[in-house]
Amino acid sequence: MTSQEGPALRGPLFSEEAAELAERRLAALRQAYPGGEIVCVTGLGVPVWYATLRVTVTQRQGQAGVRETFMRFSTEALVSELSVQVEKPHGARARHIFTAP
Repeated sequence: MTSQEGPALRGPLFSEEAAELAERRLAALRQAYPGGEIVCVTGLGVPVWYATLRVTVTQRQGQAGVRETFMRFSTEALVSELSVQVEKPHGARARHIFTAP
């Protein structure tokens, strides 16, 4: 966690327990998805979770629906989208291989 996120997670909108849970979730997400930068913004009334890939999306990956940046309002929704994003390049590769003339 960056020094800027720590105080944000401990702001007045979060109880100590909620802040600790968000910090643990952030650490777990960063470990599970090292290919992306994951942050949580909390100053908006509800936490907003962002993920940005650390690599540039290729044209083929973009056509398969892979996006470089996205946001969700819960860790569960972020994990779901991260899982989908991880699978999309594999599906694109398989379609290309099996549909080539």
